[in-house]
Amino acid sequence: MSTATEPKLITQRSGPITTITLNRPHVNNALDRDLSEQLNRTVREVRDDSDCRVVVFQGAGNTFCAGDDVTEFNEWTRDIIGRQIRLYQETAQIIEDMPKITIAKVDGIAVGGGLELTLVCDFVVATDRSRWGMPEIDWDITPGWGGTNRLGRFAGRRKAKEWNLIGALFDAVTAERYNLINRITTPENLDSEVDSLIEVMLAKDPRVIERTKKCLNHGAELHISAGMALESEWIGRVLTTGIADFTDRDKRAQRRKLSKAFWQD
Repeated sequence: MSTATEPKLITQRSGPITTITLNRPHVNNALDRDLSEQLNRTVREVRDDSDCRVVVFQGAGNTFCAGDDVTEFNEWTRDIIGRQIRLYQETAQIIEDMPKITIAKVDGIAVGGGLELTLVCDFVVATDRSRWGMPEIDWDITPGWGGTNRLGRFAGRRKAKEWNLIGALFDAVTAERYNLINRITTPENLDSEVDSLIEVMLAKDPRVIERTKKCLNHGAELHISAGMALESEWIGRVLTTGIADFTDRDKRAQRRKLSKAFWQD
């Protein structure tokens, strides 16, 4: 259990991998104002770190994140509320736009802002005991950083309305069914599943990852014709800038060995 003397956010670097840990397990890693500001500063620093290629978000104490720390709400003025919402949305957008691979490593609670944080990550690997939901309505507030917008784009408007208007929690199987999770595993295997995913992603060319992510993220918001034009533009850049080297067969064979059957069990 973290204490007042322990850091609320822990950043660890191992080669090209940065792990960001929310460290308030005694409150399910709820985001108070201090932690929210630290998270914003940290994702900015990681975004600008050219040596980092993978960012992993996780929570301390066998839980991910319970969203806002509601114990602060009675102290919030209108100005504070406006600033916090802008901060949350900015943080989410920075994560979503990162050229690096981002992974949410989820155990335990992922609700409210915790669930919204996973929506802007490229991959979500979660345990079978994780619990998901958007309970803001029972606190007489509305989601602030994606729960009414991004969530519907993943799961559809019908489910987004259900989860936001009822506020029920749901299990990992349901979250996977509605595109919120890539992979469900046991708590014991969570580390190894994420490590295996990182190994696969580090075998890719980071420049192509960046461009593919831009096509996927931006194209999803465009009309299909505009999205196809964007795709054509980016493949043209890859083929004409020397990124694609089709002569290195050994490297490509190793990549395919890692990738072709990954998560196909």
